[in-house]
Amino acid sequence: MRIVHSLLLVSALAFGAPVQAQTNGFVPCDEHWAANMTTLFVGENGEGIRSFYNGSVLLLRINTEEPAFLPEGVILLMPDGDGSEGPIGRLCFVNWGFGSVDVDETQSSYDPARGLALTIPAGSTDPSTYESMDRTIRVLVNVGAGSVTPLN
Repeated sequence: MRIVHSLLLVSALAFGAPVQAQTNGFVPCDEHWAANMTTLFVGENGEGIRSFYNGSVLLLRINTEEPAFLPEGVILLMPDGDGSEGPIGRLCFVNWGFGSVDVDETQSSYDPARGLALTIPAGSTDPSTYESMDRTIRVLVNVGAGSVTPLN
């Protein structure tokens, strides 16, 4: 299955079709093939996993191995609300298509009026010039609303 997905991605890149790997936004995990347990990239000492907001928000590093220039990303797990409308469940979002992601160096800040802001160091390499590009991921997580919003 992984080979089929890689071939589809390579075909889409070759023919100029839009590919989710080219976006810089979070999408629900069930809408993207990269969001599965086989892509988790956890180091021997737990590198690649961070928790925030008293442990209710988890950030996980993923690596799909292919395509070679864009194999990494993150999975964001969070509550689907504050519990005021029923039992709390889990939401899952993925942001994939980076050359590198450093979950361990993620910076966070909390504003009670807005939510949890995360700044995740990420980068890519331009395959035509081999130049490194900063693609830092900035996102606002609102646990009460169950929302994830990209920040510029």
